[in-house]
Amino acid sequence: MSRFCSTHFRPTTHANAARGAQVFVCLGVAAACLLTAMPATAQTEAPTQTETQTAPGDPRFYGGARYSFSLSDVSALQEYDPRFGVGGGIFVAGHAWHSLDLRVEANYVQKGAHLAVSRSEIEWQLDFLEVPVLLVWNTSPQTQTSVQFYAGVSYAIPLQRQIEQGENIGYDIEDFVDQGIVMNSTTVVALNGVEDADLGLALGVGLSVPVGAVNFLVEARYTRSFTDPYVSADFVVTTGQGAEAVTETTVADFSNRVFTFYFGFSFPFGARSASESQ
Repeated sequence: MSRFCSTHFRPTTHANAARGAQVFVCLGVAAACLLTAMPATAQTEAPTQTETQTAPGDPRFYGGARYSFSLSDVSALQEYDPRFGVGGGIFVAGHAWHSLDLRVEANYVQKGAHLAVSRSEIEWQLDFLEVPVLLVWNTSPQTQTSVQFYAGVSYAIPLQRQIEQGENIGYDIEDFVDQGIVMNSTTVVALNGVEDADLGLALGVGLSVPVGAVNFLVEARYTRSFTDPYVSADFVVTTGQGAEAVTETTVADFSNRVFTFYFGFSFPFGARSASESQ
């Protein structure tokens, strides 16, 4: 078992740092493109006098970019410690009906949890590209400070899924399905399966504050996985030797849940007619 695990040994510290840097560079480029393209589009339109009056307070569409901090945990029999993560994303939204908007997002989210088992500490590191589709209720027009409530579904595509022991040792989960990862002389993590994607429910509340031509956003979100279990595994602990050896197996199945705190900006583009605004 130990020899098998050593052949799949993967140092991940530098790889994770490089991946995180690439994600934030991509988000920055996307945000810059969004900023330059959409105001230009708005300037090329030739709105009527009525549309000019209604556009600032009642836009047809709006979009933006945000950074985030996350506090993730898992739903399991064991008591896990949270994993702290960073991320971000972009979004676009459009008016649906009265004070309701429909929003589509693309976010980089870090999920997982930390656990101490039989004198060993391990961490499930699950990073996703998450695509939520949300229905947003605005308590006020976007030209005013507004509280926003939203709910919807979230579809998460895995970018990285590994289990890490210590600071520099990482194992890709998929490589060890139906195998085992030796944590120490007594403990083995037996991975039974992992889902290809993660479907969840997203609930949240936000605050939108107009600052010049853009709106500053602060949001808090809770996402709970419908995929249960997302990872199927067992902790196998063996104590004693020979005929006196005792093996204890603990179910380690879990599903994801995460609190995410966003901050960023949004800006309107595309004006609605007076009849649509009413």
